[in-house]
Amino acid sequence: MTGDGRSVVVRDMGDGDRDTVLALNAGDVEHLSSLDGARLDWIVSLARLAVVAEIGGEVAAFALVVGPGTAYDSANYRWFGDRLADFSYLDRIVVAGPFRRRGLAGLLYDRAEADGAGSGILVCEVNVEPANEPSLAFHQGRGYRELGRRVAGDGTGLVMLGLTLGVGAGPTATD
Repeated sequence: MTGDGRSVVVRDMGDGDRDTVLALNAGDVEHLSSLDGARLDWIVSLARLAVVAEIGGEVAAFALVVGPGTAYDSANYRWFGDRLADFSYLDRIVVAGPFRRRGLAGLLYDRAEADGAGSGILVCEVNVEPANEPSLAFHQGRGYRELGRRVAGDGTGLVMLGLTLGVGAGPTATD
């Protein structure tokens, strides 16, 4: 439930969600890489999880998670792939502005963490230069640990994070 009493449904992304997902990504593109329809379709074809959160029938958020061993060309994905044998990479998560601070990101993370339990670790990156303080606090609150750091091609400093899922040893990635 949201603060206004409307229920939230987290479901698999469908073909009918494509235009909304592209618009959500475009609205938050300063924090993400851009997407066009062909690239979205390609990432979804590689994804182990592609979900949306709906409030009152309106898509308000989405998340894409890619497992290891795919042809995904993200430098951040490759960084994790070079260091971890098995992982689930949270490529992107977007919550529409009017729906922020209603717990949608947490619900999408819950789904990604549950889905990735077989892989042992859910990984992602967060900007530290310039710092994305709300995201850093969110991940810290969920128990994500620093696995290393890298500098993106545009000079953005990134912290590479991971959350050990289920039982087993924690991640051991290093620079």
